Amino acid sequence: MAIGRKSRSIPPAIRRALQRRDGGCRFPGCTASHFVEAHHIRHWADDGETCMENLVLLCTRHHHLVHEAGFGLEKLVCGKIQFTNPQGVVIPEVAGGRSRGNVDRLFRLNLDSGIRITPKTAQCHWMGEKMDDQLAVEGLLFRE
Repeated sequence: MAIGRKSRSIPPAIRRALQRRDGGCRFPGCTASHFVEAHHIRHWADDGETCMENLVLLCTRHHHLVHEAGFGLEKLVCGKIQFTNPQGVVIPEVAGGRSRGNVDRLFRLNLDSGIRITPKTAQCHWMGEKMDDQLAVEGLLFRE
């Protein structure tokens, strides 16, 4: 599917095909599938075409990072999209693909380290009683 250089705008048929192909934002680790925008890999202003091979879906945040914050992306010979940070360092793909791969991997790493995080992990145990300032200061001094 392509319209070449006729227009920078993405026609509905190409947009639907992009959504089917990409499933959402292609930035490594991003799981956004709504409010995604088509991005020309080779910019339209630099003679890039409006065609499937030159388009990728990015969420609003990552689209902004590519255009305004110095992040880069290129299509490799093998067809994969490679992202780089502003320093030019390649951002690796995350294990587990698009379905929360980064979160699942972090959960597994924590479990392997003996750390079990649950919804109650960050729950406060303070019951509203008055704080003992002197005890808090002594505790801080003891840590030094």
